[in-house]
Amino acid sequence: MLVHNMGKIAVVGNLKGGTGKSTISVNLASALSKHGSTTLVDADEQGTATDWANGGELPITVIPAPLLEDKATAQWVKKLAGLSKKNDFIVIDLPPNTGLALRTALLLANLFIMPVTPSGLDLKATGKAVSILKVVRRERGKKKPPALLVPSRVDKRTSAGKEIEAVLHAYKEPVAPCIMQRSAHVDAFTSKEWIGDFAKNTLAHQDIESLAVLVRRIMEDG
Repeated sequence: MLVHNMGKIAVVGNLKGGTGKSTISVNLASALSKHGSTTLVDADEQGTATDWANGGELPITVIPAPLLEDKATAQWVKKLAGLSKKNDFIVIDLPPNTGLALRTALLLANLFIMPVTPSGLDLKATGKAVSILKVVRRERGKKKPPALLVPSRVDKRTSAGKEIEAVLHAYKEPVAPCIMQRSAHVDAFTSKEWIGDFAKNTLAHQDIESLAVLVRRIMEDG
């Protein structure tokens, strides 16, 4: 259990869908739950994380709280503040296509996690997300929040998969170890379990645990 008054908030997002964002959000939150009370906020109207949780097998609470319009922003922020007082960790699964949601979440975040697959479209979206991050940092000061680029759905047999880590370093933000493309993640969603219960101690599980260790270290240092 962390000793502080407010929980640490990790925001998972990019400005493009299909990056493995919800897979990382659900599994990261589940891994963090071993180290303190954890709630996942499903801010994506597609509701993938909420659907995942409906099986009742996840070790975390998932709260649907889509952020869709300007007038709802203040209420959404108030809800986040309330959750942060009751939890050690909050993970926010953002929608893929709105800069408003990203900017709002980054104003609250202790860490911004950006999943990126080895594709040109993902890299373009990541550039835009990094630009929004820089604007928020100017507002908050002291380079807050820190960011972590996560190579996602990586297949090292492809040239793009082999190069993704080197390409991401060009953004001058920390790059996490790869979350590899593994069928176990798809099957875990189908079974409504997180990867640590569905496929404990497999390579897929180890990928997530490695990410969780890094995320905890960055947030606790901050």
